[in-house]
Amino acid sequence: MTPASNDVRERILDAAELCLARDGIRRTTVRAVAQEANVSRAYLYRFFSDKSTLLSAALIRRGADFWEDARDRIAKQDSVSGMLTEAVVLSRQNPLGPLAVELAAREPHEYAEIMGTYSHDVVAQLSDFWVDRLRDAQQRGLAREDLDLPGAAEWLIRMLVSLVGTPGAAVDVDDRDALSAYLQTFLGPVFTSAVQHDVSPTSSDHDRAGGPSGPPTSATRRRA
Repeated sequence: MTPASNDVRERILDAAELCLARDGIRRTTVRAVAQEANVSRAYLYRFFSDKSTLLSAALIRRGADFWEDARDRIAKQDSVSGMLTEAVVLSRQNPLGPLAVELAAREPHEYAEIMGTYSHDVVAQLSDFWVDRLRDAQQRGLAREDLDLPGAAEWLIRMLVSLVGTPGAAVDVDDRDALSAYLQTFLGPVFTSAVQHDVSPTSSDHDRAGGPSGPPTSATRRRA
């Protein structure tokens, strides 16, 4: 691919991202992307054979770029709640960043259709990112040693998607200080407190408590 062709391809992917962020998967069309990129549909098809190929390429590129750029800023935080705060702030400032995660939650059927076999890779990539952050937190003494890292990473991803995509009234997610204090209140004890009991609660106790209060530990996953 020539440098000029590569520039056009990147412009088309930029246009696809904008259309996805504005219209979602279902309403984004090849025609709309071509118009946004200022190219003809026939020329766009020289790079991408169909809508699924085009949109999956745009989502995979954006996700990889965003989390690579965010890595250092998140890793510098001195608590797990601080890491999640930074991820939420970055995501809100640059909504194209976690676009794949948001679309997977908002339009799961359409997302699965366009991503196909790539969807597992995208989720795994994001999970790996947070497993690495949590492992580093353990090594720095910021997270307890008994955490089930894959389970805790998935729990953080779900929190991230919720705070970015459907913020509630309890906290202003665009106020860094308020969000940091809010997350530290609830996440701090979960990720740093030692396990208090070796025996899991009975099913009736579990039901009365409304289920687990935080991410799973390696011990709870083994019992399950």
